Amino acid sequence: MKKVISILFCVLMVSTQVYAQQWVSTSPQNKNVILEEFTGIYCQFCPDGHRIASEIAEANPGRVFLINIHAGNYAANHGYAGYIDLQTPEGTALDAASNNTYGYPGGSVNRNTSPSWIMGRDQWASAAATVMAQASPVNVFVKSSVDLDTRKLTTEVEFYYTDNSTSNKNYLTVMLTQDNILGPQVDGGNYNPTNWTWDGLYRHNHALRKVLTSGGAFGESIDTTTKGHYEYRKYVTDLPAAINSINVELFRLKVVAFVAEGEGNIYSGYGTEVDFNHNKKFDLGLEAKPTTIMVGSNIIPKMDIINNSDNIVTNFDISLYFNNQEHKKTFTGSLAKGEKTTVDWGNLSIGTGINKLIYSGFSNINADSSNYDINYANDFSPSTVISLRPKAFSTVLGGFDDGTVPADFYLDSTLNKNFGAPLWVDQTSGQPIFLGANSTRSAILYYLHYSWGLAGKGGDILFGEADLSKLTRPALTYYYAYSDGYLNGTPPVVKVQVSADQGASWNLIDSLTLTQTAAGSNSALYIPATTDYQTVELSLSAYKNKSVIIKITGIPGTSGNAMYIDEISIGESTDVTEPSYLNNNSLYPNPADISIQLSDVNNLGKEYSIYSSIGLEVLKGYNENNKIDIKSLNPGLYYIRINNTSMSFVKI
Repeated sequence: MKKVISILFCVLMVSTQVYAQQWVSTSPQNKNVILEEFTGIYCQFCPDGHRIASEIAEANPGRVFLINIHAGNYAANHGYAGYIDLQTPEGTALDAASNNTYGYPGGSVNRNTSPSWIMGRDQWASAAATVMAQASPVNVFVKSSVDLDTRKLTTEVEFYYTDNSTSNKNYLTVMLTQDNILGPQVDGGNYNPTNWTWDGLYRHNHALRKVLTSGGAFGESIDTTTKGHYEYRKYVTDLPAAINSINVELFRLKVVAFVAEGEGNIYSGYGTEVDFNHNKKFDLGLEAKPTTIMVGSNIIPKMDIINNSDNIVTNFDISLYFNNQEHKKTFTGSLAKGEKTTVDWGNLSIGTGINKLIYSGFSNINADSSNYDINYANDFSPSTVISLRPKAFSTVLGGFDDGTVPADFYLDSTLNKNFGAPLWVDQTSGQPIFLGANSTRSAILYYLHYSWGLAGKGGDILFGEADLSKLTRPALTYYYAYSDGYLNGTPPVVKVQVSADQGASWNLIDSLTLTQTAAGSNSALYIPATTDYQTVELSLSAYKNKSVIIKITGIPGTSGNAMYIDEISIGESTDVTEPSYLNNNSLYPNPADISIQLSDVNNLGKEYSIYSSIGLEVLKGYNENNKIDIKSLNPGLYYIRINNTSMSFVKI
């Protein structure tokens, strides 16, 4: 059984008005926001609250300050492996006083609602905007620093009343929070993906660790609350090595100070990072790496690293985790502020399929384990390498039946996590149903509802390398079903891109805004009937005799119910009206951007029509000089018909 040891803090408080005002403004100001989020590690929607609160703070720098209070049943120990105890006595008292009838995550914006302080996460942004537009009777400033050798935290607070308070007694509270506490977290929809580390731990930020003022959860009294009143208060705290068996990391601490009318109604406050010895501060940053697509079996991983700190860096260790196997490299040299270096891991053998590369750092900076990299956000960079079999197939069908991904098909990590896995059972009965196209049981599901925060974020389906040399009229076909569900969102878009150079460059051959295939519902997930599906066929004749990689990207609109993609295939075109094509020398350049040139003089003076890949006429005219302007066309695959012949070209 784990023993929980109570840690006593030694706090010295000095309060005097002899000190002259140094930092706090004496001019009237609007209120700042103190956003207290009541949360827990077993709360599946709490990461969405973390994300929303962080976005509000980032959009209002210096005006919004966050405190995550772990309390209630979702924060308690239920015996699961890896439990971390982020509860505090003060947090429990605040949770009880909040009259939380909403649930978790629940947020308090300056505790200014009654009888409960708590509101849903969809209301925090508007409530914060309202508070920041209100005048505050008091201004607050706080600064804090810690001695790394003695672990003494010194916190100084100033407050000044620019107007009379409505109460003759107010309360000052100073809270200590900690960032980057690694541990478990239930996440029902992967709402906050940037807070997850490569090894599956969640970054708990703004976590309340301790109230520094006397008086418990609600702080200590301010007995003079009239216009012109100024006070300075100083707190010296001996920080323990750990609280509830969780290390108190001195370089991850913040303090938030605020003045409240009573237990509720916070007037205003201020927050700051806890400063420490500048000679110990470093910020080495990794350059983010996108997903890499390759054909072959070897890779040479490299990572650019920049020194963002004022101190010169002469040494550091960094690790590459390649399919969970560690490869460590050591840098020795000299990096001044703003300078970069490239770490090269050499030639590594890579397997076919999805390979995960995690660049993780930094340690042993300047050969001193006590030096700190202060910005953990750029300390690791996950990357994915998808290695494809050369000329894997000429014809292929991806049906995703029984919830499996066919060989040589790859769903990117965004699709797997944010959009859900292939679905093939009835959600009520659990029995297999035919929700795929062509009376099949499976399809790739894209969630569209705005609450997922996925608008404009594409999820890729990748497959190849396809050898089209064996096909006479190669074509790509896929099926889709889509319901808005009466949510009035903008419709999703499906884009198709082709690469003929093993992923080095991509040509967009189609961008289709979907039309609704069923009305669906605004309260339940749309489950399509197999007859709902619409078919899309795209000619690949421009790539005949080539080997290509194809990428289908589903992009949600502003909202909706659900979209499905299924039965993706490469094969011979079924379009009997598809024209025969002249050789490539008849039209150039191809691909083209501004204009196309026709080489046959017999085309001069002839009427031409240009069609999209799905057969819609998009441009027509008379060929006066064998040069046709295509600037008005969107990127994609087109056909031009002239003088009883047809040719295809790609507009880039």
